[in-house]
Amino acid sequence: MTKSMTLIELIFSMVIIAIAFTVFPKILQVSAKTAKTTLKEEAMYNAVALIGLIKSLPWDEKNTEYDDILLVDNGDSDYECSYLQGGIYRIGGFLGSRNCRNKEYASSIDNDGDDPYDDIDDFDGYGVEATNEAGKRAYELNVSVRYIADIVKEGGAFSITASSQSTNTKYIDVNCSVKKLQNVLGEHIASFWYVSSNIGQLRINRVRWRH
Repeated sequence: MTKSMTLIELIFSMVIIAIAFTVFPKILQVSAKTAKTTLKEEAMYNAVALIGLIKSLPWDEKNTEYDDILLVDNGDSDYECSYLQGGIYRIGGFLGSRNCRNKEYASSIDNDGDDPYDDIDDFDGYGVEATNEAGKRAYELNVSVRYIADIVKEGGAFSITASSQSTNTKYIDVNCSVKKLQNVLGEHIASFWYVSSNIGQLRINRVRWRH
């Protein structure tokens, strides 16, 4: 006796195949979206970690040598240090606070000093690229550091326009961009920024161990 499919069995088979052809593309689409989301999350997480590292460093190369609030070429008068009657503090400061004793000027924005990446400025122009083993997913982080105009005490507006001379405010920007999958994700993912102020370097008082 020859076995054959009934009409109902044939209909059920067609329904199952139709469901499979409907579901599989969606599964692939969800998988692709997950990979893209993972790439974005990884890039942004590392950008936040990088900016956290940078902002924890001394404000300027001079602050690796001196704890001082530094003098600048184009700062707002509200931030000036007073030397009247022997004063060494910023206007509005108090006795014992961080001071301007050594009268040192802030340096220009560049990777200076013998020890690279020991202060904020050193990261200007820094870039790092990350990719997986297959080279199919890749992104890069690029850092920009620049002086911007100080915010004035009254009626001041925040501006990220670069200053050609040193001020009391540095603007750190970490840009995330895609090196692969630009056609899917777009070249730019996100930018993270942080404003760092010239307030001197905080150190804990210490005493040498006795031998």
